Amino acid sequence: MDTVPFHFMMFALDILLLVGFSFLLFWRSSYGQSSSPTIYDGLPYIPRTTTIVQRRWSIFVDFFSIALFGFVGIAGIRVIAKVFDTNRGQCFMEGLTYHGSVFLLIAAGFLFRKHRVIAALFSCVLGLLIFCIGFDMLVWEPYSLVVENYVIETPKLKKPLKIVFVADIQTDRIGRHERRTLKMVQKQQADLILFGGDYLQYYEGTQGVADLPERFDDLFREIPLTAPLGVYAIDGNIGPNNLFKNTGVEMISESTILENLGLEQDLGLIDLVLLSLNDSAGSVGDRGLTDTGNFIVMVGHRPNFAIKGFRSERYPGLDEGYQDAKRAPDLMLAGHTHGGQIVLPFYGPIGFGGDSFVKQTPRKMLGGIFTFENGGTLIVTRGSGMERGWAPRIRLFCKPEICVIHLVPAGENKETKNQ
Repeated sequence: MDTVPFHFMMFALDILLLVGFSFLLFWRSSYGQSSSPTIYDGLPYIPRTTTIVQRRWSIFVDFFSIALFGFVGIAGIRVIAKVFDTNRGQCFMEGLTYHGSVFLLIAAGFLFRKHRVIAALFSCVLGLLIFCIGFDMLVWEPYSLVVENYVIETPKLKKPLKIVFVADIQTDRIGRHERRTLKMVQKQQADLILFGGDYLQYYEGTQGVADLPERFDDLFREIPLTAPLGVYAIDGNIGPNNLFKNTGVEMISESTILENLGLEQDLGLIDLVLLSLNDSAGSVGDRGLTDTGNFIVMVGHRPNFAIKGFRSERYPGLDEGYQDAKRAPDLMLAGHTHGGQIVLPFYGPIGFGGDSFVKQTPRKMLGGIFTFENGGTLIVTRGSGMERGWAPRIRLFCKPEICVIHLVPAGENKETKNQ
């Protein structure tokens, strides 16, 4: 727990804030009792003789006091997180969630004791809300890995084919979540396994990461992955890419086309196109794919190679300055966006921590499956990890995932089970 020293410093700030808040309440109560009768009509510590204006003013001062000490607390969190030179984003989010909710709940107790019921209820509800949301996005959801199943029907295959796609493992430690990810991939017994980049990420000065690449490779040797059509990995834009040594995973750094996969298994012919990082930022329309008649699977770290290639009435934002692709690959797979990492109800993903390539992607296309008019299907995974480095480790309404794509011959059963 690299934020433990930060929390000790925050406890001292909590005590100072609560002492100051309780002193303010004591002073206001003493002042009010010395100048007003102590006869109440059931309202929150407001004498019966006071006017409506005075009552509203008293409630306003209660809310202003909560806001004032809350502002001081947030400023204190930022200062302490900066002084404690480690993961500042994580420190700020944990400070806001845990210490902010503690302050509000204890402050609610003080307010109830002084009969300020309205402000106490507000402080209590807000504290519980902050704690619940914070617990979900810091503790629960980032590690609630799910399997998303997609079914794609095609006349180009003779038999069903299962592809597992994983991107953005993006970890700074090898732990239970990473092991669970590989075990879930292994459990699928896929015909083809693809990794879409971004495997390790840590901030400068992180302790214990000198041998992290080796421990990452050890994990893949501990939980070996095999598939009849192969296990391939492409480069991402974060962290070292010289990984997967002696693991059975073939690392591809330059754009590569593997033709006629599936011949030995009599599945039907598949061309697998693995894009380099730079090519994944380009346009499919510029690649001039040869029409072999095979089912084409194209994998790139960034989704821009797909969205820049197509003009689409279904997805606004893709038709500004882009040329129509002559022909789309049958299936395109990408990561990088993390599904936005934070998804707001009635709004959608916000693209948390996104770079310029994420910002080029229409917000509604940061995660999920999309079929274009010219036949191409794009799947953008939410990833199995999350943004790290100096960023907080958070997810909200955007669970990490591994993608399982079921390619079935035309006319076969299209049912799928979401796990």
